This record gives sequence, structure tokens and C-alpha cells, in this order.
Amino acid sequence: METLGVAYKIIITIVYGTILGLITIPLSKKLTLSRTEDPGDAAPLTKAPLMLLAVVLGLAASTGVVFTADSYELLIRNLLLLVPIFSISFVDALVRKIPNPLLLTMIAIDLVYIIYVCVKTQSAEILPKTFIGLFIGMLICYVPSLLKIPMGAGDIKYSAVIGMCIYAMGYAQSMILMSVFVAIFWIFLKVTKKGNIKTQIPMGPFLSLGTVITMCFSLFSVINPALNRLI
Repeated sequence: METLGVAYKIIITIVYGTILGLITIPLSKKLTLSRTEDPGDAAPLTKAPLMLLAVVLGLAASTGVVFTADSYELLIRNLLLLVPIFSISFVDALVRKIPNPLLLTMIAIDLVYIIYVCVKTQSAEILPKTFIGLFIGMLICYVPSLLKIPMGAGDIKYSAVIGMCIYAMGYAQSMILMSVFVAIFWIFLKVTKKGNIKTQIPMGPFLSLGTVITMCFSLFSVINPALNRLI
């Protein structure tokens, strides 16, 4: 990625981040309306502040991805993954449902990346990491459901796909970050008296935030590079 100058990275960030923010709203609105009987559920998506927020978040996420990706194929994959990740966050926040088409889109994007890397490196080294991440991502969220702890099927599938895309160590980091963000949100609900620890909140937006941060800044790769390469 050294051959891609700072000026080009800034241009990519601004253009892609803006487009990402702008397409997230209509895509999320369409998916929300197809999953609810109340059109009012999608009403927040028509408000200017939310549209502005989507663009700001798009620029922030694109900046992180563009300036941290260490290869062109990883850059392209991560930028493309931001589209379904963003829409999943908005749809789940509004109707607590994670659209299967967006999960399939993430899988398709990652499969293309995996095939390209295998062909380029003439090695299948990436495959064990992918399957381990997929298995752990599914297991972590499936076990609570067996213990009668509420866990939506969409959350389980999204968790598995995240594990597939960022592998076991990345998934662990994203889950830690998600827990921190959820705790902060619960504190906010408590302070504002809008809810408490028993309040059910959508996990999608928080897992998405943890995932995007992990895609850009992998703490485990700094702490233990050897382990990160393995899983």
C-alpha cells in the first residue's frame, strides 16, 4: 500500500465515505420497510440529522480502512464490507432484525477475497482461520440461546459471519469492544431514566462498531503477531 500516496487515500476516503453514507439510508429504509408492518418504523431514516450521521460515520470508517489496510485486496474487501455492515446497524437498530441478504453479501465478498488470496499466495493458509472464526463466532452466540438467554437467530448468524471475516482473534476483540459499548449505553439509559439493565437493546450496531474498529486496528496483532497469524 506504500505506492498509494496520501493524496489518493484522502480522495478515496472522501468519495467512498460520502457515497457509503448516502446509500446506507435508502438501502436501510427499503430493508426496514420489508421487515415491518408499521411504515413508521422507518420514519427516522427520513430525517436530515440521521442522514448526516450516516455520512459522518461513512467518512470515519472509510478513513480507518483506507489508512490501515496493508494490501489492495484487503482494502477493497474491507471497503465493500462496510456497505452491508452499515445497513445491518441501521435496520437492526430500528426493527431488531438482521437481513439475510446483507449477511449473504458479506459472505460473497469474503469468499471472493479468500479465493483471490489463495490463488495469489498459492496457499490455503487463510482457510483454517476462516473456518475457526466462523465456528467460534457461531458458538459464542449459540451457547447463550441453549441456556435460555435471549439471542436472536439474526445475531447468531451475524456473529458467525463476523468471525469468518475477521477471524478468531479479531472476533474476540470486536466482542470485547461490543461489551464496552453496550455497558456505556446501559449507563446512558440508567442516567437518563430511559431504561435499565433489563432493557433489551439491539446488538447489531454495537457488534458492527466493534468489527469496524477491529478491521482498522487489531490490538491482538500488536500484542501477539504470531498468534494473530494463526487464528
